[in-house]
Amino acid sequence: MQSINKNNNVQNISRIYALSKRNVILRYKNSFVGFLWGFIKPLLFLMIFTVIFADNSGINNYTLYVTSGLILWFFFSNATSQSVGSIVGSAGLLKSLNIPSFFFPLSEVLGELFNLLLTMIVFLLLMNWAGMVYSPRLLLIVPCALIFAVFIYGLNLLLSSINVFFRDISIIWGTIQPAMFFLTPIAYPESNIREKYRAIIEMNPIYSFIKLGRNIFYSTEVPDWHQWSSCMLIAVVMFLIGQFVFNRLKNQFISAI
Repeated sequence: MQSINKNNNVQNISRIYALSKRNVILRYKNSFVGFLWGFIKPLLFLMIFTVIFADNSGINNYTLYVTSGLILWFFFSNATSQSVGSIVGSAGLLKSLNIPSFFFPLSEVLGELFNLLLTMIVFLLLMNWAGMVYSPRLLLIVPCALIFAVFIYGLNLLLSSINVFFRDISIIWGTIQPAMFFLTPIAYPESNIREKYRAIIEMNPIYSFIKLGRNIFYSTEVPDWHQWSSCMLIAVVMFLIGQFVFNRLKNQFISAI
């Protein structure tokens, strides 16, 4: 029995790896600059924000401030946008092969983690000229990204499972994302938020992860335990909600697709 379980675990890991690899390859297939798009997109946004906001932002080193937030935002945005339709889009595999349905949203998150790693390498190299100080503190981005990935995976389980039954969820999510972006202090400082709206901004869970990542890259101080515990709590709660909804609906996927 132990040997069978071990073989199943190895097989499952191989399948998840294969799906994640497929997602990365398909994303950059026939792409001229490949993974560099992961860094080019934030740079394009940075150029726009610099023209509009930089002079009146009151932020020291605006380039580093904005880019550090954009890198994590696009990790979230890409992973969720691609995962929301991952189960419906893999209907053929789900019907013909004995693959657990949660593999599809999970593989999207893992593929985006790989893209984030490549983007981070370019980011760390280029942001040196923008004033980034290299220190062991920067290694904290690894647990930050992993905690964020848990949150994203939980959200993906929720969105992708509901999307099987209501196909307009992907459209709704694409509409909600821009609002979430501007509700998150990425291009503007937190000090610009009026006190009466601060509670609304802080209700956006992405705010906590962006703030944690920015403190690692932009601030000279190590994020305190309160920040870490808040992000971990948000990630765990989102994962449990996503897992609960997914488990309630997964047995109906085949008939609904």
